[in-house]
Amino acid sequence: VLADEAFCFTAWGRVCFCGVMGAGGVWAGYFARDGTAFHGQAMHKEAGVRDRRGAALRAHVPWPLSLREEVVALAERAAIALAADFIRVDVFPNGGRPIIAEVSIVSGWLGRGNLEWGEVDAWILGLLGERWLGGYGQ
Repeated sequence: VLADEAFCFTAWGRVCFCGVMGAGGVWAGYFARDGTAFHGQAMHKEAGVRDRRGAALRAHVPWPLSLREEVVALAERAAIALAADFIRVDVFPNGGRPIIAEVSIVSGWLGRGNLEWGEVDAWILGLLGERWLGGYGQ
């Protein structure tokens, strides 16, 4: 089963990571730009999975390497075309032919309010903030 949607967070034209919403709105985890899976709390409250206990035991959606590469490449092309410092590119895998579903300006993610909302883990916000701010020094 391929995931329904990938939420790819980009800083300065490079994907930092993607969150994956699987079939039926079930949270399927995160993967880094290089495909490494990692675990954290679900991004979306509506998914109903807010508890990280046992997260390492839940299987991730099986992303074929070629599809993961295409999703990452598409998200990065969109970010570069928009000359965006920090955006989220949502991608539908579309049966192996990825298409962009939505592009979001997500600067609010880096604010302290997100910690209060409990949308993602603090370390994930820290990683995004570092990548975003680091780009201004280049």
